[in-house]
Amino acid sequence: MEILSCSKLKFRYNGSAEYTLHDVTFDARPSQVVLVVGKTGSGKSTLLKLLKKEIAPAGELSGEIKINGKPQNDLSLLESTRTLAYVSQNPHTQTVTHNVSSELAFGLENLGTDSREILGKVGEMASYLGIEDIYDRPINKLSGGQKQLCCLCSALVQSPKILLLDEPAAQLDPIGASKLFSLLVRLNSELGTTLVIAEHRPREIFPYCDKIVFLDKGSAKCYDKQSFIAAAADDPDLQGYIPPCTKALLPLGKTALFVKDAKNIIEKNFSVKPGKPLDKTGDTDAAVVFKAKDLYFRYSPKGKDVVNCLDVKVKKGEFFAAVGSNGCGKTTMLKLFCGILRPWQGKITLNGKNIRSYKGNTLYRENIAYMPQDPFEMFVSPTVKQEFENTCKLMGQTNTLDELVRIFEIDHLLDMNPYDLSGGEIQKCALVKLLLTKPEILFLDEPGKGLDPVAKARLGTTLSRMCQNGKTVVIATHDLDFAAEYAHTCALFFDGKIHSKTWAKEFFSNNNFYTTDASRIARSVFPGVITTGELEKAVKEGEGK
Repeated sequence: MEILSCSKLKFRYNGSAEYTLHDVTFDARPSQVVLVVGKTGSGKSTLLKLLKKEIAPAGELSGEIKINGKPQNDLSLLESTRTLAYVSQNPHTQTVTHNVSSELAFGLENLGTDSREILGKVGEMASYLGIEDIYDRPINKLSGGQKQLCCLCSALVQSPKILLLDEPAAQLDPIGASKLFSLLVRLNSELGTTLVIAEHRPREIFPYCDKIVFLDKGSAKCYDKQSFIAAAADDPDLQGYIPPCTKALLPLGKTALFVKDAKNIIEKNFSVKPGKPLDKTGDTDAAVVFKAKDLYFRYSPKGKDVVNCLDVKVKKGEFFAAVGSNGCGKTTMLKLFCGILRPWQGKITLNGKNIRSYKGNTLYRENIAYMPQDPFEMFVSPTVKQEFENTCKLMGQTNTLDELVRIFEIDHLLDMNPYDLSGGEIQKCALVKLLLTKPEILFLDEPGKGLDPVAKARLGTTLSRMCQNGKTVVIATHDLDFAAEYAHTCALFFDGKIHSKTWAKEFFSNNNFYTTDASRIARSVFPGVITTGELEKAVKEGEGK
């Protein structure tokens, strides 16, 4: 019997004329892994919230949802709590206490669990997820990825039969994401927990999926792995959701779900090709527009330096990406670069001028713009349209608004409250607001977070075009594929400083862990290939053995 089923689900938000979901039917058996994919705004977050009635959004709902064969509305609050757990894509909105230890215990305390049992369950799950190092820390001192793990652990300690996960890896670095999905696979195989996961980058969990639900314009199509891969071969809209190792082999008519299998197939079918010269796009005599010299920063007088002896130069027209682990200090670094935080030692210059010498808000008017990791922080108006209009009025211009709305396809979001948007939708709106300020340098913290593959490609193309027109882009990101595809230069942020800043091809070709699947697959046969597109091209054009 199905542990979860939806039949002809139809839903629209209060005040909305259009249905977010209008034909969704799927089911999940006990211990299955169900992957939910679709474009930004296709209804993935809405669907997951509807499955847990306590957090279901307000609106008009029809159709039927059953849990363990029982209509959802017939479940008691206790039954629902013990059966389903939900982890939001935005961990900032899900925590309710001040520190990690109390957050992990909060759910069990509300269930009336004995205090001795709570300590045992919390300790076991914290060890299972490997978060002992943050157990006693205040939640507001955690990075986005650490908060995500805290929320996941808080959900798991209640031993739910069904775990609903909305973009669980969006805040995690590549190594942390791999560990998370490995843990979820263990959770599924060892405890039999049913997983329903909405994810834009499903390469880690895709090989273990039993069912894939593709949401498109409010309706759902269901696949198993093989039928999804077969459909993706003929449908570009689906190709962004299959692993790079699978996508790269489509021209050969072969299937691989893991890097090692794809690597073996490539090595058996192709001879080693000579490496191409490094792509030094942006390697010009352009002037240095941004420079940080000998920066040091700590959050408390007796604390450890989060940033120490940091030196970096960025040229006009350069697209620079910094990668690194969760909590390593990338966000702190960007805030220093933007003048939001002030180093206790060191100097930051913009076009040769110390950023401290910019008075009032002049630094943020046609000079620099910053997008935080949580883009909701950028919105204060009741609707997206009003926010944009206020920004245009402040900047004295309206010429580019219609064009940006068209590029990012957010026309249908203009009359909505920003806080009613999904993570991907608010991300796109935040980018439009930033671009309205006509900055010379953009500092972006996880710009591709929550975006579907098509929207992410559109973002990358837009940023690249800006660089070609003389603008400069600096990002901190966990999305290595995005950095490999669009950045000119990359560096690892580690131990408070920038390491190994070099050309993207050199960076990803030389790394073993902070690199792309395409590079891992190709480097022994197609040296210098670092993106899935490049690998596909090499496979199509390569001469067999």
